[in-house]
Amino acid sequence: MRIPIPCEDYKRYQENPKDFIPEHPTCLNNPRHKPYWNHRWERGFLPDHVHEVKLEIVQAYCKECHETISYWPEFVLPYQREALETHESVLIEHLQGISFREIGSKIGYDPRTISRWINLTLEQGVQLWGEVIGRILRVIGHESLPVVSRIDWRITQLLLAWLRRYAEWSCFPRLHRLIGLCNLFGEGSWDLWGAPLGNAKSRANAKSTLG
Repeated sequence: MRIPIPCEDYKRYQENPKDFIPEHPTCLNNPRHKPYWNHRWERGFLPDHVHEVKLEIVQAYCKECHETISYWPEFVLPYQREALETHESVLIEHLQGISFREIGSKIGYDPRTISRWINLTLEQGVQLWGEVIGRILRVIGHESLPVVSRIDWRITQLLLAWLRRYAEWSCFPRLHRLIGLCNLFGEGSWDLWGAPLGNAKSRANAKSTLG
């Protein structure tokens, strides 16, 4: 399972990840379980599309569930080196009518890569919109889900609109990082624009146990 953690600036996280990681890990399946820290590893991260930096990701293990629990800063998506803001910006530009080719030329990426990212977001938006918006409505005091079109891009637009509304309601300052807000709000229940939760595996280049 993957648990997002709030973090405004990647440089602060890079300098000292322990400032953002809880003292004790939590098992989302059962809070009475007592997982323990067992691994850490470095992964590449591209904050500006060009220069790669290394970020430390920490992992715990729940022996009762036989499942790993990894803690990821909000600006990182699993299996992606690019910053979350990059994925979110290309999605918004596409929803505004900009072509894959135009978006790709602007940031130096193959249009097929842009297409793959956006198609994933649209697919997951359709799968998760009801759960995400439903939880937002319960928190801010509404009772029923809005009626939506069955077209994937319209559903995704609606999802982003409600995430922005929740950001304003909760005073979340990073309006360019609504995907990160979505995953923080889910608290491990979902992983929008990422891989399915659960069944995580230890990395081959894992380092020693956290001290």
